[in-house]
Amino acid sequence: MTNPEPAEATPGTTTVTPDDVVDAINEMLDKLDEVGQSVAHSAADAPMTAEQLAALDRQADLLERAHRVLADALAAIDHA
Repeated sequence: MTNPEPAEATPGTTTVTPDDVVDAINEMLDKLDEVGQSVAHSAADAPMTAEQLAALDRQADLLERAHRVLADALAAIDHA
């Protein structure tokens, strides 16, 4: 069995373009900014509320998802 050319899709895999990666990351960064705005409106010396802690958790989740998208894109390039 021969290896497929980089332009060919391997059965069972999806092809992701650089634009797909950029769009996904930009969407996550926009959401990250929205979540950050909800945290930024409090006084710096005030204790964090449950809502702010939840917002920080959402930010961490978005950053982890962005990391996965970028890591998967790099892995796809390595295998091409």
